[in-house]
Amino acid sequence: MSKRLILVAVAMVAAAAGLIGYFATPRSEAQRSSSVRFEYAVINGNYLPYPADNPSVVSTAANICYMQIAGCQNEEVRVEVNLSKFAQDERLENSAGSRRLAQERAVQSSFSRAIAKLGSEGWELINAPEIEFDLYYTNPQGIQTVKEGAKTERRHVWFKRERQ
Repeated sequence: MSKRLILVAVAMVAAAAGLIGYFATPRSEAQRSSSVRFEYAVINGNYLPYPADNPSVVSTAANICYMQIAGCQNEEVRVEVNLSKFAQDERLENSAGSRRLAQERAVQSSFSRAIAKLGSEGWELINAPEIEFDLYYTNPQGIQTVKEGAKTERRHVWFKRERQ
C-alpha cells in the first residue's frame, strides 16, 4: 500500500511540475497574439482650439483619438500660457516674437502633457514622434536664450496597450 501511495504522490508531483513548466515557458508570438488583444490611441494634432478671449493668454490643445469600433473618441489636452508671465520668466520683451515663442511653448506643453497622460494610463508608445522642441538655456551673462526646434508639422504619435 505504501508503494502505491508513493507512486501516486510521485505522479502528482510530476504532473504539477509539467503544468508549471508549460505555463512558465515563454509563448511564441503567434500564441501570444491569439490571447492578447490591444487597444490603440493616437495624438493626431495640436491646434489653437478657439480665439483667445483674453489677449494676454495663448491657448492650445493636443487631440487624443482613442480608436474604437464606432470611430474615434476624441479628448483635448489644453494648455494656457500667460504672455506677461512667460516674457518675465524668459526675460523677453513683450513683442510679436515673444508671443510666437509663447504659442510654441503652449503647443509643446499640450503635446507633452498628452504623451504623459497616455503613459501614466499604461499606454505604450509604438512610434517615435519626429519633433524637436525649443531649447531654453541661460547663457554665461544670465540671459535666457532660445534655440528654436524644427517647426515641421508634427506627425501622429501612436500608442497601444493591452485591452482592459
